[in-house]
Amino acid sequence: MKIIYTFLFCLMAVCANAQLNVTEESSVRAMLDGRRAMNFKEGRLVKAWSIQIAISRDKYEILQKMQDVRVALRDEIGVRVDWTYDQPNYRLHAGAFYTKLEAACLLFKIIQKYPNAFVFRNSQIKPADF
Repeated sequence: MKIIYTFLFCLMAVCANAQLNVTEESSVRAMLDGRRAMNFKEGRLVKAWSIQIAISRDKYEILQKMQDVRVALRDEIGVRVDWTYDQPNYRLHAGAFYTKLEAACLLFKIIQKYPNAFVFRNSQIKPADF
């Protein structure tokens, strides 16, 4: 009986050394390389949906609100809160979403504390922000 188990173990060990060979067409590889080059281009921006929480001419007011929003959204994983300066105003933005519906879900959580918040189409999003 011991000999049979040893024989089966050796047989399984021989079968476990199988190799898998994958061949791909050159056109598929060229398409993937082109897409990779396009996605990782330095300074590339995409259009996405974000939430504008506040606007002010006072930078320190925006920075204070940014800290408050980060505390309020600490349970939301991956939501980025940042500010931008468009002369003469500072704008506080949150999130980067592919669809307007995703942004509206976050807006529903923010609107209680910041009633002037709204969803807008943001064209200054980097692919890494998603």
